[in-house]
Amino acid sequence: MTWRVDFTDQARADVVGLDTEVSAEITDMLLAWMASGPPRENERVLAGITFYESEIAGRYLLGYSTKEDPPAFVVLWPRQKPGS
Repeated sequence: MTWRVDFTDQARADVVGLDTEVSAEITDMLLAWMASGPPRENERVLAGITFYESEIAGRYLLGYSTKEDPPAFVVLWPRQKPGS
């Protein structure tokens, strides 16, 4: 099964603006998720939307939301990890 990935316009712009190393790590992670789906850890609900965050490069959090049918996830934001 292949998961579809999409970005909000703001998330796409933010990822492009990150260090090359971090952008590459995000790309590698998203490619791996396309095969198996993203992890469902660090769940939060905001405005009725369930989203998750995964740590990247030890200093960023990548926020995303998922749907099962068809399997897809959307990258909502990368943000600096609090305290880093």
